[in-house]
Amino acid sequence: MSAAPEVSAGRTGSLPPGPRSPAPVQALQRIWRYAQFSDGGHERYGDTFTVRLGGSPTAVLTRDRDVIRRLYTGDPLGKRHGNDLLRLFLGGQSVLMLEPPEHLTRRKMLLPPFHGERVQSYARLMERLTVAELDRLRPGEVVKVQPIAQALTLDVILQAVLGVEDVAVRRRLRHLFDALNTPLNSLGLFVPQLAHRARWNLLSRRAWQLKDELDAVLFAHIAATRADVLLAEREDILAMLVGARDEDGEGLSDEQLRDELITLIAAGHETTATATAWGVELLVHNPDVMARAREDDDFYMEALVKEILRIRSPIPITSARHMLEPFAIGRWTIPPDVAVLVDAYGVHHDPRTYPEPHAFRPERFLEDPPDGYSFLPFGGGAHRCLGASLALLEMKIVLREMLARVELAPASGALARPTPGGPTLAPRGGARVRVLGKRAPTHGETAAV
Repeated sequence: MSAAPEVSAGRTGSLPPGPRSPAPVQALQRIWRYAQFSDGGHERYGDTFTVRLGGSPTAVLTRDRDVIRRLYTGDPLGKRHGNDLLRLFLGGQSVLMLEPPEHLTRRKMLLPPFHGERVQSYARLMERLTVAELDRLRPGEVVKVQPIAQALTLDVILQAVLGVEDVAVRRRLRHLFDALNTPLNSLGLFVPQLAHRARWNLLSRRAWQLKDELDAVLFAHIAATRADVLLAEREDILAMLVGARDEDGEGLSDEQLRDELITLIAAGHETTATATAWGVELLVHNPDVMARAREDDDFYMEALVKEILRIRSPIPITSARHMLEPFAIGRWTIPPDVAVLVDAYGVHHDPRTYPEPHAFRPERFLEDPPDGYSFLPFGGGAHRCLGASLALLEMKIVLREMLARVELAPASGALARPTPGGPTLAPRGGARVRVLGKRAPTHGETAAV
């Protein structure tokens, strides 16, 4: 963070100070050097400071746990979401785009498939797909974990979420999502002008062609699902969403289902893959942690996954809110047109909450587990990620099977640096590891969940 003059108190005299570097510069810092952007800002300005991030308006970035608690509690229907930058890709009918009370109604319809025994029912599928990926590894080769994890998480989504049995349709969907996952499209999330659909915008033309193809495939799959005579016997999430009804007995339209499917894929694919890649990267550089994780203690594995998500959150800003009325933060009063951004990275690296925040130590989640306002990889409040349980389960299974079946070593001497990878901060180089050999699982044919 440069030592630029502080920003003034703002138009209304109520904004906290922040860097005065130009908005495009701050946007690039936020994308390419988020750790330094957050750490430097909090060190100079405190828990809350004003930022300007290019395509988005002036915002306030905070790691203040009391502020976060007030954002996530109180009346969740009295706050607007801050997800408008995602509207172009996800669509206006996604649960992330809805305003209260429509958001709460939709969330109640979507929630049942993501809890309890329903989530656990996908464990065997995750195990089978993970073992198949690991069986392809050969001793002596150096591999990138990130693309392997991406292929694996997408396969889980295509089968567990969409229920796509047709191999050709799965192949087509994989191609479309891979083609859409480009640096330019990711930059469009932060600078919407780059993604605007218009004849003059040649930069976005190919992306919109791919999006139209994706919509066509999804609409065809939704129609086939509705017509499936065995729909009641299916266990995939789409089948359950087709049958979901609100309090008035109304179901979801094809357009609503399409937007929800894209949201589930986008939210559960790249983020889970990136977190898994970080998990492998961290484990091979911390052999003591890897050795303890191999003891197959489920409590430790749970702590391990949470520590990975803490120290290397794939999404550093996990929530954004626009207040419907002025919002007090300390001596400042944030006006409604200024977004309040929750700095999950800043929370996760605050030494007051996590001593030695840059140390990879899963034990911290066994010794003194943090509260819900100190662990934020899935956001919180009324907009907390619906697929959090599914993502945690998948990470546990993938990492446990990897520990049980292969011996890995780092391909470089230093831990990879975070770098933009799609919408996430991924390990630079894709988390390169060396395969030393295969292991025979000691806890059964597949890992217990």
